[in-house]
Amino acid sequence: MSPLLRTLVLSSTLAALAAQEPWDALIRGTEARTPTEELAGFHLPPGFAIQLVASEPEIAKPMNLAFDAKGRLWVSDTLEYPLALATGAKGRDSVKVLTLGADGKATTITTFVDGLNIPIGLYPYRDGVVAFDIPTIKFHRDTDGDGQADRSENLYGTFGRDDTHGMTNSFRRGPDGWLYATHGFKNKSTVSGADGSSITMTSGNTYRMRVDGSRVEHHSNGQVNPFGMAFDDWGNLFTSDCHSKPIYQVLRGAWYPSFGTPHDGLGFAPEMMAHMHGSTGLCGFAWYDAPQFPGEFRGNAFVCNVVTSKINRDRLEARGSTRNAKELADFLTSD
Repeated sequence: MSPLLRTLVLSSTLAALAAQEPWDALIRGTEARTPTEELAGFHLPPGFAIQLVASEPEIAKPMNLAFDAKGRLWVSDTLEYPLALATGAKGRDSVKVLTLGADGKATTITTFVDGLNIPIGLYPYRDGVVAFDIPTIKFHRDTDGDGQADRSENLYGTFGRDDTHGMTNSFRRGPDGWLYATHGFKNKSTVSGADGSSITMTSGNTYRMRVDGSRVEHHSNGQVNPFGMAFDDWGNLFTSDCHSKPIYQVLRGAWYPSFGTPHDGLGFAPEMMAHMHGSTGLCGFAWYDAPQFPGEFRGNAFVCNVVTSKINRDRLEARGSTRNAKELADFLTSD
């Protein structure tokens, strides 16, 4: 396509979008499928089954999930994403708690805290949940035991929201007791702890924080828009990333490729993989090494691919001090 034609196509597309309401430009034009219809389009390896846990209207758009010590599933649930509300407006989003039955389906769904604005990262903790919604990380507590938060306190902020696709998310408790998180594309955030510690992050980063709000520390620099994090059995930290490589092993103090951002002079940290899984919107990294799946799935990394409607799979193989990802057959595909 010639530069002139590309310009004309882009101009006409932007003009069409500008003439629409924001929601119109973002909503798929086809009819929504029922859970039963959607289930018929899922394909898994032999021996596996997929089950419905919850669906609309009880759950709108789930962003992050976490299990607590009682086996309950905590879900950050949004109606607003990706459109952030104006400053001062009341949010319609929430954190919900699901109790699961023997068949995997939620038997109860309760709203623990609402009035939020695009909650993404969350971590169940003591009598509540540590969760981000624009523009701060808060600790929402249930002090009277009725199953709903009655007290909220700010822990860390203020986080940027220039791009609501890249806000802080994927909270994971490390073996060192710190709570780790990612920070995403285009946003700039200066975050401080109660002890006076302070970090500034622009676009992709990982960082860690004390759960009580006392201290925050930088962990790594770079990546474009990491969304998804997990530790393996050895305490190694991995994230999935949009627009660079699908999976990185994240080393403390290391630099990773981003959009034109230079490294620190020592070079970028080692890559784990050369393949791209045919997409850009990679998210939701999960590490598996439990005995329930067949042996071929142990030591595997799973990454959600929202563009191709697949869950991609890689085997992480150790080569010296570096993990390398070997591309395997997809775990799930959807029609």
